[in-house]
Amino acid sequence: MIVYDSMKEYEVTAVYDLVVRVFHEHVSPVYTEGGVDKFLGMISPAALLGANKGESSFIIVTRQNNRPIGMLVVREESHIALIFVDSQHQGKGIGKGLINEAIRMCQDRNPKLAAITVNSSPNSISFYKGIGFNPLGDEVEEDGLRYTPMEKIVD
Repeated sequence: MIVYDSMKEYEVTAVYDLVVRVFHEHVSPVYTEGGVDKFLGMISPAALLGANKGESSFIIVTRQNNRPIGMLVVREESHIALIFVDSQHQGKGIGKGLINEAIRMCQDRNPKLAAITVNSSPNSISFYKGIGFNPLGDEVEEDGLRYTPMEKIVD
């Protein structure tokens, strides 16, 4: 059974390790060296703790055998800032479940929420389209980071 829950402070290192590992496996190959450095410079255990304690941000984790296998960061109660699922668990609905839980939590905080957004890496666009997100424009490259702004209307 998959359970989605808030990240616990004690598991920040394991969540950070998951993000870095999956980033290197799936995202960094489509970034420039500068983009990889920029991403790795933005992410740290301290940054994750800060996101989890923010007024309008939070982190959701799913675990297997008490080990994080998926994570998602929401900022501004409406933007998916990060989502990573362990490679061995991709394609099993965990990412979709993380997003559904994020939408539910965002709607709990803001019942008038109309949409949730994400800046999709090039290799994740088909995943987001498959769960109802639509591109808001063309791909952007900024400091070596490549992404397509996307949005999902929520009801």
